[in-house]
Amino acid sequence: MMNILFNNNVNFNNSNNYLCLKTWINIWTLLNTILAIIISLFFIIYVVRIYISKKSFHVSLVLTCNTCLTIICSSITFSLISLSSIGGDYNIISFKRIIFYGCHIRGYLTYVFLISMYLSYILQACYRLFRIVYYKYKYLRTMSTFSYYLLIQWILSFIFTLPILFANKNCSSFIIYLPENFNCLVPFTNIRGVIFSVLIIYVSPICGLCLIYSRIIIHIRHKRQRTLSILKFRRQNKRDTSAIKRIYTVLIILLALGFPIILFLIVFLITGNLHWITYRICWMAVSVSLVFISLSSLYVTPELYKKLQILFGCSKPHKKYHRASYSINMNIEREKKIESLFPENTSSTVPNILT
Repeated sequence: MMNILFNNNVNFNNSNNYLCLKTWINIWTLLNTILAIIISLFFIIYVVRIYISKKSFHVSLVLTCNTCLTIICSSITFSLISLSSIGGDYNIISFKRIIFYGCHIRGYLTYVFLISMYLSYILQACYRLFRIVYYKYKYLRTMSTFSYYLLIQWILSFIFTLPILFANKNCSSFIIYLPENFNCLVPFTNIRGVIFSVLIIYVSPICGLCLIYSRIIIHIRHKRQRTLSILKFRRQNKRDTSAIKRIYTVLIILLALGFPIILFLIVFLITGNLHWITYRICWMAVSVSLVFISLSSLYVTPELYKKLQILFGCSKPHKKYHRASYSINMNIEREKKIESLFPENTSSTVPNILT
């Protein structure tokens, strides 16, 4: 009898520990998605207020707003995933309604918004490619041209992920209801569905980004070798170095987004076992990546970065004044040297350099 009570207490404590761990992961995922939404909304509102109100459209800023929109949509879907998990764990009726309301469609939209986010970064890479490599063809980087590209991006996002709904046997969906996680997603046990999702949503866009940015880096290094002027070389080297840093930052963050999913998939293929917390860890890792991706939009967009620096007072607004005062002081010293050479007729022979 005592052994039965002891075993029941141990099981009860373990279940409480599991529930607390699940809750902590769900809350952390929810907070990350809310933070990503706030940052992305701030970027969009700021760009709309500063640039569109002044009728000064810029393609890079529009593309950044498009990326922020995909981040907001992805964050909303993962917020619903976290809320439905909390409702299922604690049997909250108001949250459990999220589980059954369009569960399969919500799971499908999760993949749609993720691939749309990667495709938005491909559009940004294409803009940099047209601006740096194919700069002679100005029609490739106009606002009207990229408006069609944005429409194509969203259409392709729905088309590329459509087989997830109908590619299984008897045209059934790869997306199923996961009773332990209270959500509808492609399970890791469906190897065909997971590999298809990873290839379409993660691997293919990353390969496209690597090819485009490799072409840009090769062009930058080739142009650097042809530069003859030392001053021009220094300026160009500084701009190219900052551009390459932004490229590496984007690639590292986007690679980190899908790394936990691929890691758990490899572990499942090797061991054949799937840990009970796998899905929730993947959701939390994606939510953390969404925060860093939304913050990286500030770093990879120079126009927005400069405006925000001025807004928060981090920039040097009197930089030009300091340069002017420095040049004036140099001219004064130069004039004094000339006056020391001609002490008698400085007024008639030496012109005033400052004027």
